[in-house]
Amino acid sequence: MKKFDYNNKIAIVTGATSGIGYEIARTLIQKYNCKVYGIARSVKKLEALREELGPYNFMCCTMDVTDKGSWEKLKIYFDTVKEEPDILINCAGILPKFSRVANTSIEDIERAMDVNFMSCVYSCKIIMPIIKKGGMVINVSSASALCSFGGIGAYSASKGALLRFSEALACEERDISVSCVMPGFVKTDIMKEQSVAQKDAKLINRVSADPQKTVKKLLRRARKRKKRIVLGSDGHLMSLMYRLFPRLAPSFFTKTVRKAKLEMFKEV
Repeated sequence: MKKFDYNNKIAIVTGATSGIGYEIARTLIQKYNCKVYGIARSVKKLEALREELGPYNFMCCTMDVTDKGSWEKLKIYFDTVKEEPDILINCAGILPKFSRVANTSIEDIERAMDVNFMSCVYSCKIIMPIIKKGGMVINVSSASALCSFGGIGAYSASKGALLRFSEALACEERDISVSCVMPGFVKTDIMKEQSVAQKDAKLINRVSADPQKTVKKLLRRARKRKKRIVLGSDGHLMSLMYRLFPRLAPSFFTKTVRKAKLEMFKEV
């Protein structure tokens, strides 16, 4: 397939009110004049975003991405208005509190799988059939899908599942490209579940990538229809370490976070 042209397309973006999802929605509208259906749970945040981005380009979709029925209703809406989306971008995600698997509740693991993985399964199964030929799907996973380490069992499992699911889809689909994005730390609010002390926050902020630059790279590489997109120096390091030392890399990163002696890693 030829390179994707973002101009004047119809896009569905989950997690649109914050982080990478927000930057993608903003960029698609302001740079490419796209019509974006932004999905999030907060009506207040969605309405504020519509005020910022314009009521004609940004459409509010208040829904829980883990609810399969909501995706089915969204498909019915597109069928009714006779619109075909060109782009589906799954950005919604949560990062459970860093903790040993033994100390992580079943409910927290299920929640991570539902938000980070099953929501993408629902969207791909239900929305992909109505995406225009030549369109694209972008699933935002994580560098933790490339190499896990102690304390992020639930998160890396959910993001790893999304990576493998996306790779299978990319092999199967002929008329739609499927890209899986694996960023390292990005300056977003995904850390809100953690007990982040001030010194921890400063360190994370220092090593985290700028969301605007991250999205610029993401869209540029997805435009070329790349199946795997690794972003950030930390993301590339995790990818390289695991490819070279698949047995040692998880232990190496676990020891590294323990030596950092940060409050958020105290249970690792």
